[in-house]
Amino acid sequence: MSDSASSFLHIGDIVSLYAEGSVNGFISTLGLVDDRCVVEPAAGDLENPPKKFRDCLFKVCPMSRYSAQKQFWKAKQAKHEKDKIADVVLLQKLQHAANLEQKQNETENKKVHGDVVKYGTVIQLLHMKSNKYLTVNKRLPALLEKNAMRVTLDGTGNEGSWHFIQPFWKLRANGDNVVVGDKVILNPVNAGQPLHASNYELTDHPGCKEVNSVNCNTSWKINLFMMFSDHREEVLKGGDVVRLFHAEQEKFLTCDEYKSKLHVFLRTTLRQSATSATSSNALWEVEVVHHDPCRGGAGHWNSLYRFKHLATGNYLAAEENPGYKGDSPDLSASMDSSRSNKRSHGERIKYKLVAVPHGNDIASLFELDPTTLQKTDSFVPRNSYVRLRHLCTNTWIQSTNVPIDIDEERPIRLMLGTCPTKEDKEAFAIVSVPVMEIRDLDFANDASAMLSTVVDQFSQGFISQNDRRFAIKLLEDVVFFVADVINSGQPVLDVNMSKANRERQKLMREQNILKQDRGGGEGPLLRLEELADQKNSPYQYMFRLCYRVLRHSQEDYRKNQEHIAKQFGVMQSQIGYDILAEDTITALLHNNRKLLEKHITKTEVETFVSLVRKNREPRRRVPKEAPSGGQGEYLDDFGDDDEVWLLWIDKTNEKQEKSIRQLAQEARQGNAHDENVLTYYRYQLKLFARMCLDRQYLAIDEISKQLDIELIFLCMMDETLPFDLRASFCRLMLHAHVDRDPQELVTPVKFARLWTEIPTSITIKE
Repeated sequence: MSDSASSFLHIGDIVSLYAEGSVNGFISTLGLVDDRCVVEPAAGDLENPPKKFRDCLFKVCPMSRYSAQKQFWKAKQAKHEKDKIADVVLLQKLQHAANLEQKQNETENKKVHGDVVKYGTVIQLLHMKSNKYLTVNKRLPALLEKNAMRVTLDGTGNEGSWHFIQPFWKLRANGDNVVVGDKVILNPVNAGQPLHASNYELTDHPGCKEVNSVNCNTSWKINLFMMFSDHREEVLKGGDVVRLFHAEQEKFLTCDEYKSKLHVFLRTTLRQSATSATSSNALWEVEVVHHDPCRGGAGHWNSLYRFKHLATGNYLAAEENPGYKGDSPDLSASMDSSRSNKRSHGERIKYKLVAVPHGNDIASLFELDPTTLQKTDSFVPRNSYVRLRHLCTNTWIQSTNVPIDIDEERPIRLMLGTCPTKEDKEAFAIVSVPVMEIRDLDFANDASAMLSTVVDQFSQGFISQNDRRFAIKLLEDVVFFVADVINSGQPVLDVNMSKANRERQKLMREQNILKQDRGGGEGPLLRLEELADQKNSPYQYMFRLCYRVLRHSQEDYRKNQEHIAKQFGVMQSQIGYDILAEDTITALLHNNRKLLEKHITKTEVETFVSLVRKNREPRRRVPKEAPSGGQGEYLDDFGDDDEVWLLWIDKTNEKQEKSIRQLAQEARQGNAHDENVLTYYRYQLKLFARMCLDRQYLAIDEISKQLDIELIFLCMMDETLPFDLRASFCRLMLHAHVDRDPQELVTPVKFARLWTEIPTSITIKE
């Protein structure tokens, strides 16, 4: 392509748009958890682009048609809301037409891909990170500037996504080619008022100015990030997200926190296949260094590169090792396994890989060296093996066997150093990452940052109504995300996970969402006791959503279960406030003996018993594998000839007693108090039976002494008692007295016989 042609804007180019006027800055978004569009002047300019530059990238797309889709959306909404359309066949036809229109749009888009954009034509801008269109909603006012129209990102796009691209200066006219670097006006077709970077600042994001549509000319400078011709999948490009897999060591290059400090290391995995250990903390965004800092594009072997850690935004770099005490001839040679020896080897690493916060740090520049003969100006294939040379130290990245987490019982983080000589074995495979995996990480990362803000607001004692509403919406989105269920308007708390999405569950832990999400916490904003108040119902709903996130995150995933169980004490203190703490604890401990033994101690059992005594609610049951041992009878009983009496302490600390028959009789006559006492006692018996289940002798030895065979028989045979209470006594008899030692073989009498075995005649001898 000629230089003159490459200076024009094409359909398929990826660009950033820089506002120039009373407000200067790139049009950007607030991550994947927010559809608002903003300009943040302090984030960066044309010389120093924002650190989160991926939030500023848009793809130039042709105008799509939406008439059939619009008809289908309207009909579907009418049927869903008011049941206006009874004709299912008509709805199906409309859906078919809408799908056909979408396919035609895709075909048309491919045809015009690479065409030069001319002034006066209509384009759409697809936000690359979220895969949503920049859209004006002329029916809604802007959130802050009420005489303007609202601008957001829309997942499918609509007629509000059409924008005339018009020249700002008179030296260009409609019909001329749009030149990259031109100042343009973006005029929404339907709204008729240009896109505008307003002076109004978002209250929840200080420094961010609202983007809206109003009759006020803001000029937007078009900056080319990547040409349409650079979009080839097989070529490594700026903006690509990759993993770097050390071929010899079979470990991924990872950046993560250890002992409150960020470290770069090769991570050991206990999995059989090292390539399946796909942590989100091993994702790196490739930056190809250009003279124009806003430019990306395809990378060549003679290009300079930076690698930005996607989860934290820090850059891979090398710097002098503060513990360096002398050179080592071969860091990766086999070493003595003693810790002191490994520590001394760490002291011989002159330079080590680290994460630095700024991309303009010269220590973050690297060159890629091919493992096969290549022309220096040829493109770097996307899935190739490379060796990494650190530019300013002129050294090569080298793996080591020196653990960073040397004090751990089983170290998994191996330090990376550099050495002056290039070695064949120190090659990394560039592993492509699917777009959906990147989008999932972006969502989890952005959600974690937003939830962190909400937690801070709680701890400071104030959260505005808007922020609270946004937090609830975000938590609902997180529930749908981790459960991997499409949000079609169903109640969020009723969402069930049909099949666990392990990668999304892992993101919940790795991106610290579970850390933010410990049952909502309890700051000075309100006490848990106040949640029952009607005015606090939104907060109660928030906490329920938090617990639902925890529940979905741990399902069939041992590592998350262990992570969440560390907060068992906090969760247990929140039982009894109707925020789903009980459900979450039960789901966490169900069929999980290891967690039970590790986390359910005497303290937890005593807390649980005191809660049951305090609330007198029989539904507060422990899971099937209940911890055995301890007395904890809440209602005492004793037999008197042929009658059983119950004794208990009521809420006023008064001693009460009544025969079980009398309780049953008055319960039948509608006495709610006696019915509650009887129900409570029935659940207590059920609990005792479960405690004795599978010959748990710690419980059996205690319970069988207090509830002996005679007493249980008495209640089992008493026909004046409710059948479900008698059944509870039967269950207790089975587990406390029958299924226990001594285990002796009993041959039962054979009452059932086959008809063919019965003789037709019997003689005296037989």
